[in-house]
Amino acid sequence: MRSPSTIARCLVACLALAQALRPPAVAQELPTLGEAGAESLTPAQERKLGEQIMLEVRQDPSYLPDPDSAEYLNQLGYQLVAASQARHIDFEFFIVRDPMINAFAMPGGFIGVHTGTVLSVQSESELASVMAHEIGHVQQRHIARMIARQRDSMMIAIGSILLALLASRGGGQGTEAALAVGQAAALQRQLNFSRDNEREADRVGFQILVDAGFDARAMAAFFTRMQQGTRIYESIAPAYLRTHPLTVERISDMQGRIQEAHTHQHADSLDFDLVRARLRLLQDDSKQGAIETQAYFADQILHHTAANEAAAYYGLALAQLKLKQASSALESALTARRGTKAPSAILDKMVTEASFAAAKDDNEHDAALKLAREASARFPLSRLTAIEYVDLLQRMGHNKQAIDYLRQQLALTHSDTRYFELIAASHAALQQKTLQHQATAEMYLLQGVVPAAVEQLRLARSAGDADFYTMSEVDARLRELNRELREQQKESGKAAGPDPDEGKNLR
Repeated sequence: MRSPSTIARCLVACLALAQALRPPAVAQELPTLGEAGAESLTPAQERKLGEQIMLEVRQDPSYLPDPDSAEYLNQLGYQLVAASQARHIDFEFFIVRDPMINAFAMPGGFIGVHTGTVLSVQSESELASVMAHEIGHVQQRHIARMIARQRDSMMIAIGSILLALLASRGGGQGTEAALAVGQAAALQRQLNFSRDNEREADRVGFQILVDAGFDARAMAAFFTRMQQGTRIYESIAPAYLRTHPLTVERISDMQGRIQEAHTHQHADSLDFDLVRARLRLLQDDSKQGAIETQAYFADQILHHTAANEAAAYYGLALAQLKLKQASSALESALTARRGTKAPSAILDKMVTEASFAAAKDDNEHDAALKLAREASARFPLSRLTAIEYVDLLQRMGHNKQAIDYLRQQLALTHSDTRYFELIAASHAALQQKTLQHQATAEMYLLQGVVPAAVEQLRLARSAGDADFYTMSEVDARLRELNRELREQQKESGKAAGPDPDEGKNLR
């Protein structure tokens, strides 16, 4: 059995500390947003804190930057957000590769969901209930309110989390030591504060679930099933139960609300089943994992036991592609698409991928590229189809076309590191060094690595192979970042030296 991921351990410690430090809330009446945030950090400060933590989380091996899963999770998440009082918050939902059942909210609207949670739920409404609960924490600003009242203690806790994430990449015992400090601070005598906030998140999440059109009975069903499955063996309880402690009172409250609410069944979407099949493979991305996944879906298809046969063929195609069985993967992908009438960017991308992998000549490669272009046009706001189309353009050497498409499409914004990564790759292939380094600098800036961005801009300026307008942009950006670095040095008490690029002439 593999050890828990760094992210999982860090977040268990973070949430345990959050439980210990949360202030009491009034259980009977939910406060308004104004009341909830009255004593908290400003939303901008909270977002900044969340972004700083996410810079580290995104570098951890357990963070899963899979565009297909992320797109589905954010679509589902924003269905719920649209039915909440948190519509003004810029949420980001992301996947953590970990078989443990867990989900967590972080400052600023960042919500993580473990692969184990997606695979353990029995319906899309159950997954939505977990996410709605976390949105409830964000809407009620539980984290911000807790930090505001226990600012010093929480900043130490967050520091230990960041230290643990950094130490994990260097090996040794640093991670365990850092986490031990955080876990030791989780005082049991303040657990009742956490339970009040959990009850509040339950109630907010329940209403979000109802208003978004999901089956609200799923919330009580999922929590009850987890509790019943582990109540005898407390030591093996899922992480979700340890970081979101359940009580009979909480479950009874949910069941009571179900009696009063107008609940109805909600049909699972095709993408829900496709993403579950996808994460079954991605949770263990080894060759042996692919072999086992292939056998799992082949058995479902053979014995007609799949809840969704199209998703089973999709999962089989994924495993076959991973095992370099391109022709079989294409056949499975086409069978999956024939088996459903529901439109799906995820399924279209699978057909395109398999078609390109199975192509034997330029004509077949062109046919696969046409499929990618059609999928991108069919789903113009789909990040995953945009990335797939650009990837195939680049693999076929059509880099000028890739750059033109990237500058015109709507799915990848200038706040997305992938946009600059892709455009830098095409400029590099075209030997456009200034533009390559300029795009790479913007990518580093989004990752929070300012010194690396400055170095890239210096390389862009020394390349000197762009027009005057572009070189002026590079120079202005470089001066701006040098100014920012000097201000940071002043704030940290270090002597700020002169701007090394001041007075240099671009021409």
